[in-house]
Amino acid sequence: MDKFFLAMMVSAVLLLIVASDLLVNGPSRQDQTAQMANIQPVSARLIR
Repeated sequence: MDKFFLAMMVSAVLLLIVASDLLVNGPSRQDQTAQMANIQPVSARLIR
């Protein structure tokens, strides 16, 4: 019973952290960082 309660509390805290991050940054902020990962560096463009 104690392990179940601890697992529920940990998952609730993680859910609150994710929800507060979405409220502060918004979903559009995360899309920009995903697009930044797709940009190729200049050296990769020169090789192609």
